[in-house]
Amino acid sequence: MNAEHFENVMSLLDATGLNWEVKKEQVIHPSGLATGHYGLFKYELDEAEPKQCFAMVKDRYQVFSNFALADTLLRATEQLDISINRGGQLESGAKVYLQAKLDDVYIGKSDIKRWITVLNSHDGSSAIGFGSSNTVVVCENTFYMAHKELSKFRHTVSAQQRIDTAIENLQKSMIQDAKLYDNFERMSKLRPNENVVQAVIDKMFTIDSRNTTTADISTRKANQLRQFAQAYTIERDLEGDTLWGLFNAVTRYTNHMVPHSSAEDKTGYIMTGGGFDINTNAYDVIMNYIESNTATPLVQVG
Repeated sequence: MNAEHFENVMSLLDATGLNWEVKKEQVIHPSGLATGHYGLFKYELDEAEPKQCFAMVKDRYQVFSNFALADTLLRATEQLDISINRGGQLESGAKVYLQAKLDDVYIGKSDIKRWITVLNSHDGSSAIGFGSSNTVVVCENTFYMAHKELSKFRHTVSAQQRIDTAIENLQKSMIQDAKLYDNFERMSKLRPNENVVQAVIDKMFTIDSRNTTTADISTRKANQLRQFAQAYTIERDLEGDTLWGLFNAVTRYTNHMVPHSSAEDKTGYIMTGGGFDINTNAYDVIMNYIESNTATPLVQVG
């Protein structure tokens, strides 16, 4: 590794708050007896004691460091004419991510900022994964979609094999990302009917509107429904009465209506938590509606 590349890796880690280590250390019983279990411990730079334990794992588990992730992605993106320029951590470092910027696009009535996101876990919960992240500028709604069909990193392979896999997955992610925006464009040209709006609401709040009365809905859920109605009104004013406006009402709800204790908590909610589930489920409902009606002309906007 030459000095310039090393400095680039360190600069990226410093800029994204990922310049710390994870070490796998064997757990020892107080009697001194070694166990077959290992802890994944977070160490800040130049500190001898760990900050926290992310998880317990078996001996065969291999740590994939933040340094290795940054090194691999910088080498891969150099060959694809894109650059890694953002990142951060979730759950105090149990998950980390880096993002490569793509060109902005214009959908409906707003610019959309786009990134390919690479997500790694230090708690043993998942392999390294790739996905699309985007933010609608006019309303600051962020949506994340995981590309689950892509091959996973193998921690034990050579550095060159990891780079090759990263290049392949980044290329495939960009193709998937382009398809995502084609679907957003389709949403922006079609008006919803009452059935799809209700289907989205039912999926979001796990209710069956056909068999549910007002008396059956808890106070908490009623408040959530009112908040979504408010989000939908705002987005229809911004984007028009379109399926794109409906989808943005969902992401407005998860981004701005659900309380978050911190920016990190909000990002985690959108990228891997309950907000991710709500957003992707709503996306699937809307796309299923579009696909099931392609044989029948839908109401075009304009």
